Amino acid sequence: MALASTGFVIARFDPFLGIDTEMVQEPDLTAIYIAETGHHITGPILNWWLQYGRDSTIGWPITEPLAHGTETVQYFERGALRTDVSTADPLGVVPVNLGTSWALRLQPDDVPHDYKWWFPQSQRGVHPAFWDSYRERGGAFTYGYPILWGSESGGRLRQPFSRSVWTETSQGVVEEPVGRWAAAARGLSTNPTQQSRQSPRYEANYWPIPGQYGSDRRAEVDLGRQTASFFASDTLVYQALISTGRPPDFTPAGEYRIFSRHERTRLVSNGSTFKTYNIPDVLHVQYFTKRWIGFHYAYWHDEFGRVWSAGCINMRLDDARWAWDFCRYGMRVIVRPPVPAG
Repeated sequence: MALASTGFVIARFDPFLGIDTEMVQEPDLTAIYIAETGHHITGPILNWWLQYGRDSTIGWPITEPLAHGTETVQYFERGALRTDVSTADPLGVVPVNLGTSWALRLQPDDVPHDYKWWFPQSQRGVHPAFWDSYRERGGAFTYGYPILWGSESGGRLRQPFSRSVWTETSQGVVEEPVGRWAAAARGLSTNPTQQSRQSPRYEANYWPIPGQYGSDRRAEVDLGRQTASFFASDTLVYQALISTGRPPDFTPAGEYRIFSRHERTRLVSNGSTFKTYNIPDVLHVQYFTKRWIGFHYAYWHDEFGRVWSAGCINMRLDDARWAWDFCRYGMRVIVRPPVPAG
C-alpha cells in the first residue's frame, strides 16, 4: 500500500500565541528529508520505512537512494532496503541481509545450545538474553533468522541475525549499526546532503496524520496473492503481505465476522489442525471463524507471501498492530480463494 502517496496536513504550534498558526497541505508526497542525518527517503522505500517501524527499527537513512541496476538500494543506520520488482510484497521492497554479510567473517560455533526458540530455517536459536526483545520488536521479519549461536566478543555477549547484530550491554540489548558498517565497507558516502525544495522535512509528531475511518470497514484476504487488504467505505486504506494455512491446514474461503479479540494470548492447537503448537505471547489476535482462525502477529517466521501457517492469517508486527487498531467486533472478513490459472 503506497502510504506516502496520500496528502497530509501539518499543524504548527506557536509557543508565544499558544495556538496553531499554520496548516500546510502537501498532496502526493513521494519524498521526505531526514534532518537527523541529512538524507532523503523516496518512493517505495519511503513507504516501507513508514509502514515498518521508521527509525525504531532500521534507523535513520545514512545514504541517499542509490541506483543498483534496475533497482534502488538505500542504507540506514541498522540495515538497508532495496526495491525488487519480483517480490510479492505490495510495497515492492525487501530488506537486505546485512547481518549475514557480517557473520560470514566470523568463526562459527557449531556446538548445540539449549535456546529459547529454535529456527529450522537457519538451524539456530535465539539466545535467552535476546529472546524477549527479539519477539516483542518484530521477530524474524524485522531482524531475520539467527545465523550463529550467541558468543562472547570483547567481554560482551553478541549474536548475529540475518538482518541485524545484537550485543548485550550493561544498558541492555543494543542493535549494532550494521548499515553503517556495510556502507563503510563499500566506500559509500554518508555525508549529509542539502534538502530538496520538493521534499518536506520529516516531523514524527505531525506527519502523516492517522487516517480517520467511518464504521463501514472490512478486510479481504487473497489466498492466491497472500495479501490482506483493508477497506473503509470501499476505499483501500492498507495492504500487507501475509502467510495463510499450509496444507492440510487450509485457510477456508468464505465471508466471516470478527467475534473474538485478544491483545496478547497463548495459541494452543485444539485438535482442529494437523499441526500441533503451543505458542506464548502472540499479539493482536482477532478470530473470525468457528475453527478459531484469525489475524495475528507471527514472530517465529519470515515466510510472508507463502502458505506457512496452521490456518490463521500470520502477519508482521506492524501490520498486525495496524489491523488491531482498525478492526472491530463484527467487522466483515472476506477470504477469497486463489484464482485458477489459465
